[in-house]
Amino acid sequence: MSDPTSVSPTVSSLSSIETFSRRHACDLVKEYARGEEPSDRTSKVLFAFLDYLPSDSAVVVADDIISYSGKLHELADHYVSTVLFPTNGGKTPPAASTRPGPDNIEDVFTKITPQNRDQGKLRSVCLARDNHRCLLSGLYDSKMVLEVLSDTERQDVETVSTEAAHILPYSLSSFSESEHHYKAAIWEGIFHMFPKLRDFSSADINDPRNALTLWNSLRNEFGSFRLCLEPSAIPNRYHIKRYSGFSTYLNRSLPSDGFVTFTAHDGRYALPDEYLLSIHASVGAVLHASGMAETIEHALQANYVFLPLTAAHKLGCCWWHSESFH
Repeated sequence: MSDPTSVSPTVSSLSSIETFSRRHACDLVKEYARGEEPSDRTSKVLFAFLDYLPSDSAVVVADDIISYSGKLHELADHYVSTVLFPTNGGKTPPAASTRPGPDNIEDVFTKITPQNRDQGKLRSVCLARDNHRCLLSGLYDSKMVLEVLSDTERQDVETVSTEAAHILPYSLSSFSESEHHYKAAIWEGIFHMFPKLRDFSSADINDPRNALTLWNSLRNEFGSFRLCLEPSAIPNRYHIKRYSGFSTYLNRSLPSDGFVTFTAHDGRYALPDEYLLSIHASVGAVLHASGMAETIEHALQANYVFLPLTAAHKLGCCWWHSESFH
């Protein structure tokens, strides 16, 4: 099983000035780490964001660390509560942290609107585009195969149940009026860290660019960041990255060379977006490199309220609290 540290850091693509900025940021985090308590994961989280994000995002993180050098604990808190936890599909309570200093939450507040799930329509669109198959295994959808293949053609065809898997989770665009402000804080944090995403909004959450047809079992791995798709130098070709905890019996259904190429079989619908998949892959690398993957997964399974690092650190516990919310 591949190790998260095998993901290639993005430092080499930075300019000399940006590289200097990153080095200065690393020095500041190292200085913080010298006085860090064993239960505090601030330095691990910040180093992971510096090392495994796309180059434009790594620059943002380096600048944040330099700007808020006296508040690194709060900065890591913000990154976890607005990026790592929500992109796992977690619900963040109204106490979700904001980045130390100015932000654009009110601007984002007016931009985002709640969306209906509309899973049936999205699934139909993705199945048409993806040739009625799981994009990674190539296995036919068990219902659609009855419509697209003859009885003779179906005799030796393996099928699976599929669904349209969101890349950025639908939960980002599901909120009530009372939740609107803290969902805006989450979107602001994501837009800040991934500048190229600013043209994307909550209204695009059910766009086929943000979804891919996956066998249900693979969708679970993808949603839990145990499987990610890393863009390659060839458009629409991705390296299938698997992490510790991945269900190994699924390997037999994946390409033996570890790569998959997407092709649109219905030109009306765009293929999964490379930048969105790169964000998913980067978040997966950060989760595993920082040690937060298991922590957040346990919180989600227990349906625990997620606490910012600051509160959890003061309580001497992990980054959630066992008070369920509904």
